[in-house]
Amino acid sequence: MTIDPIRFADTASGDEACVLVRVVGDSIGLALSLRTEGDIEVFLAAEELDRVIGALQQACMAMRREGNGWTSPS
Repeated sequence: MTIDPIRFADTASGDEACVLVRVVGDSIGLALSLRTEGDIEVFLAAEELDRVIGALQQACMAMRREGNGWTSPS
């Protein structure tokens, strides 16, 4: 199962970037891609994915607290 890709501009380089997520058996594949710099894909078990999600949520909360003008999607 492949989830729809998330496309965005990398804020550091301005390069076109993409996040791909897919389920392969009992693992979750997470790929990050920059148009000009290539790709990396890692496979995680559900427990590691939960930790990654938690870390991303913490980063979002920190950005909100620091007043970076970031708001969550509606």
